[in-house]
Parts: sequence; C-alpha cells; structure tokens
Amino acid sequence: MAQSKATGSVVKPGHYNGSPLAGIQLDFGVDCSAKLAADGGVDIIVRAIMNEGLTPVAIGAVDNTGGTGQGMKILFAGEHGTDTYDGTNSETLAAHLEDVVQALTDADGITMSAVTVAAFDL
Repeated sequence: MAQSKATGSVVKPGHYNGSPLAGIQLDFGVDCSAKLAADGGVDIIVRAIMNEGLTPVAIGAVDNTGGTGQGMKILFAGEHGTDTYDGTNSETLAAHLEDVVQALTDADGITMSAVTVAAFDL
C-alpha cells in the first residue's frame, strides 16, 4: 500500500493529497440560508476572508451550527497555526478571521460584530 510523503502513513486526518487543510466554522448569529446572493451578507464575509490572502478549497452549505441556518464551514489549503496575521498580535487563524469579520459593516440583516469564527478539525 502506498504511503503519503507528508506523513509517512496511509491516512492522516485534515489532509488532501498530502497537503494539510485548515478549517473554520462560522456562526452568523442569524439564519443566513436566504442571504447567499452576490453582495449579500455571506458573500461579504467570504470575500473579506479571501482578502486576508486565503483561498477556500471548499465552502460548505449553510448548516445549523448555533441555530437554523446560522453556520458554515470553510476549508483552506495549508497550515495556519498561531501567527501575527495582523502584523501585531499573535493569534490563531480563527481568532484573526473573527476580528476581520467583526470589523465589517452590518449587511443583509447580519450583525457582523456578533459573528463568531472557530477552528475545526476534520
């Protein structure tokens, strides 16, 4: 059986083709299942995250984290541990992205300051 170059094992959670993945779980605080249009609240959040130099490799459907239609998972390629993402504070990727999202102007019925971001493992 072939082994992965990255791990020396056949299977390692949180990897795709030997490359590590980082995941975040968003909790919008309100039902966002109808806020998925271009320039809608969810789109604004995803674009703000991408503006941090991250490219999602997978974006999940709106889920029920926190309540009906309130959550969404996003996966990024690469390892994103604790770093000074904002140039000053040492923090996790999830904490940094929460700061980014909470600094946005409220849109489409989403109170951005109430959105939470947490890391998740596959």
